Amino acid sequence: MTTEDYRDKASKVAEELQEYLNNTDKYKWEVAKETKDFKISCVKSEYFSGHLYKGEAEYNVPPKTVFEYVEPLPEGPRMKWDKNMKKIEVLKWLDKDGDTDLRLNRACTSSACMGLISPRDFVDLIVTKETDTYLSTNAISCECDEFPEVKKFVRGWNYACGVVVLKYSHNPNKCKLVSLIQPDIKGMVPKNLTDAAIPGSMAEFFANLGNALKEDGKVVS
Repeated sequence: MTTEDYRDKASKVAEELQEYLNNTDKYKWEVAKETKDFKISCVKSEYFSGHLYKGEAEYNVPPKTVFEYVEPLPEGPRMKWDKNMKKIEVLKWLDKDGDTDLRLNRACTSSACMGLISPRDFVDLIVTKETDTYLSTNAISCECDEFPEVKKFVRGWNYACGVVVLKYSHNPNKCKLVSLIQPDIKGMVPKNLTDAAIPGSMAEFFANLGNALKEDGKVVS
């Protein structure tokens, strides 16, 4: 694929994520887990037998700071606080152009459910975007012969996914984070185990992020 092919593919993913967020007639979300701090919802995925999950939480933190903490970059803060992430690497920068970056990423996850789900890795095409109303990463897994599977990881597959940090025009020091994921983790894992593990993992993601932002003094009173 050429860089332009990758960019076209990534642009379609970005459009799809906005569809997930805004088309309430098509996507009838069911709450899977909810507390005063976050909400996890899901719908049946259009692409495989699993689910598309949406996690939502608000933070009294400027949008760009939250985006910096959640963007999957090896040199970013995420590796310090995201306990489910073992490694993040940029395999190839395809394009860097102001507020829009295009790259191939590899993310390695820790084992889950007391070791019942072994470590996974995902090779994803990612494009970042910033508009007047949000910042986002928009990702989808790719077949890349130059980056073969690593023995100690099961190669998973991410259908259209990403994080969207929604800006509040009335308050520049507050934002809403939305995480959209629909991972096919592959391997011989019972579906009910996957369905149980993912909402819990997303809840941990939001809680750990909130704690990291507080500990680093990023929360605005």
